[in-house]
Amino acid sequence: MPTTPASLLERMGAALRPAGLCELCALPSRQTLCKPCTGQYLGGIEPRCSHCGLALAAGGFTCGACLRSPPPYIRTLTLGDYGVPIDRLIQRLKFGNEPAIGHWLGQLLAAHWRAAGHPLPGLVLPIPLSPSRLQQRGYNQAWEMARTFARELRVAARSDVLMRVREMPPQSSLPLALRTKNVRGVFAAPGRLKAQHVVLIDDVMTTGSTLGEAASVLQRAGAAEVSVAVALRTPPPG
Repeated sequence: MPTTPASLLERMGAALRPAGLCELCALPSRQTLCKPCTGQYLGGIEPRCSHCGLALAAGGFTCGACLRSPPPYIRTLTLGDYGVPIDRLIQRLKFGNEPAIGHWLGQLLAAHWRAAGHPLPGLVLPIPLSPSRLQQRGYNQAWEMARTFARELRVAARSDVLMRVREMPPQSSLPLALRTKNVRGVFAAPGRLKAQHVVLIDDVMTTGSTLGEAASVLQRAGAAEVSVAVALRTPPPG
């Protein structure tokens, strides 16, 4: 990602921010966020669709869209909704050279996974970056989350099973209607997965197109079932 005045100021601000303070409210905290901010923005406690992770206004277990057309993954775990001010944390993780934020988010996801009583996976995989973006960033934020998530649950994680085989425009640059078409044919899983339960990890789920395409590829490679764990879920517009 090219350096812009905004990204440069963000990096300078991160470098000057005193250690031991919450990233959002600047109150003393030993973790990335203080307990009140973590509970408010990453508590994961509101009713959500068990399939896609969208917040449900009237309770229940499954949203209307997933009832009509179930996604290829069987469940989605998320810590909260993507929006102001928690989006700053994701921007810092992706563009501020702060992989430690990914480690902390991986720990939180693992704690919520255990608390929800979900079955342990046989394998944890990150959504891969393109080679060019990985070279620019220096790390894959999803892998930083995935390997910590797996370590906390004492299961295996690998970054060489699901591969990105085609460059594509960033999903965030496209209208929602074009995102499913944009990810077709992007991933491959050359090996066999031996009927394992796989958990896919990413930082943010917006439409679910990227994770859905990845889940379909893994199922064709032999995965028995695919679950998703993401730090944040983008609410629907409106």
